[in-house]
Amino acid sequence: MAASFANDCKKKVKITGRKISVVVPSYNHQAYVLNAIESVLQQDWLHIDLIVIDDGSTDRSPQLIADYYRRHGGFRFISRPNQGLIKTVNEGLALAEGEFFCLLASDDYLPPGSLSRRAAYLLENPDSVAVFGDALQLTGDKLSGQRVMDAKRRRLFDLADPIPEFIKGVNLPIHTMMARTEIFRNIGGFDRRYQYCEDLDPQLLLYLAGPIRFVDVPVYCLRQHQTNSSRTNPHVARADKVLLYRKYLEEVPQLAPYRKLIRQQLARQYLLLGRYLSKASNPSDLERKIFAGALKYCWRDIRLLWHLLFLRLRGTIN
Repeated sequence: MAASFANDCKKKVKITGRKISVVVPSYNHQAYVLNAIESVLQQDWLHIDLIVIDDGSTDRSPQLIADYYRRHGGFRFISRPNQGLIKTVNEGLALAEGEFFCLLASDDYLPPGSLSRRAAYLLENPDSVAVFGDALQLTGDKLSGQRVMDAKRRRLFDLADPIPEFIKGVNLPIHTMMARTEIFRNIGGFDRRYQYCEDLDPQLLLYLAGPIRFVDVPVYCLRQHQTNSSRTNPHVARADKVLLYRKYLEEVPQLAPYRKLIRQQLARQYLLLGRYLSKASNPSDLERKIFAGALKYCWRDIRLLWHLLFLRLRGTIN
């Protein structure tokens, strides 16, 4: 009995002595950001490295966070001019001191036990490079029982080779992930070339680095509201996805066995971007420049050639 108690104590000290880094990129969420911070500080894990970076908010977020920090402490706070989400989360990743790393959006929050459930799994399964959990939908301030991890996403964890499904566009909610910090750094963190789909790339690269697992419990509360960029404009990620598949094709040699599928998906994303540009009144220079590279994929889909000719005649692209 005494020996068992001593062993349990040693195990507890060993587990709770490991540090978890949580990065909160804050931007114009004055109504929610303190709730996000408190949800981390109230977790049952003893050693939490909370890093809050305000990315040039134009509302009262910086003042609210600074006041909270002066009263309570318990985290690191950086406030600076706007540099964008991807630079912000990469800054947090570079500063992270924990063995494990995860993200929390400033308009979301963590339910009790979120960190301990994921960290305990990684400690018990040292071969796993990351673990994902489920999330609950949050509309305004009302928490529903609706789960985020649908059957298609759950199926990824049962497949011997989930990479084709990732290439086809099945993705996981990155905020429910907890990864080993050094491994996440080694895959390059978040690619700065993307503006809107920064969460897609690391998932596949993590799968190439080692096993990824799933704990079937809600570890995240995901808020849905009209300021989410993907809800405001469903086309914002078109150019990003072209860049994503070009990267897979040209820069990730481990994906060589999947090149045929990647080329098919790349041609499809070029077509979707072409449709968007043909209707857009003021496309960005980057979107136009990226679509100009679609010429060598026209043989896969004649509709691509039509959009290229139409956009050149209209003067949208050179």
